[in-house]
Amino acid sequence: MIRALLSLAVASSLLASGLADAQQPPAQKKLYRWVDKDGKVQFSDALPPEAVDQARTEFNAASGSTTAQVERALTEEERAAKAEADRLQAIAEKEAEQARKTEAAMIASFQTEDELKRSFNNRIDLVKQTLEAIEAGVASQRASLASLLAEAAEAELAGRAVAPKQATDIRSLHDDMVRQQQMLVLKQGELVELDDELVRLVERFRELKGAADAPAPADDAAEAATPAG
Repeated sequence: MIRALLSLAVASSLLASGLADAQQPPAQKKLYRWVDKDGKVQFSDALPPEAVDQARTEFNAASGSTTAQVERALTEEERAAKAEADRLQAIAEKEAEQARKTEAAMIASFQTEDELKRSFNNRIDLVKQTLEAIEAGVASQRASLASLLAEAAEAELAGRAVAPKQATDIRSLHDDMVRQQQMLVLKQGELVELDDELVRLVERFRELKGAADAPAPADDAAEAATPAG
């Protein structure tokens, strides 16, 4: 009797399991759309090996709705380029965040707009003084170079060879003058950047100062004005 009851219980369990499996929804069948190597659009319910790395769209076979959009697999070179671009982007974002913090700290160190302007004007004056010194140096070098070239020209006209030391001095002076002219251009650019930065920081200072000096909301102000009862 006990054996019969156990057999009946096992049979009932297997039947219930079978019914539960029968009630499970079948796996969604997919359709794939991709463009083959010849540029032709292909549709299939199975993805061939040569299409695995291709960009494709996946559909639900029953409803026809799009279920996924798979991008083309990157080549090794593209993956390396993307990794490098991501690395540089992360560095740029970190530097930009640090610059924002530095700027905020600098602005907070000034009590008034005039203090901010004075500080920047001092920096601008230093750059202008450097520019004037470089310009004077370039002018002096140009005059010296012109004099050496005139002497070399006179020697050649007189049928004499230009002395090796004189030729070396001409080349050295010319190269140094070129370097100074390049530095002049850099400093001129720095001056323009300082002017632009001052304008931007003054605007930012006014924004922060305006937010700090903004009146309290009407409800808070009224509450503060109401005497304690």
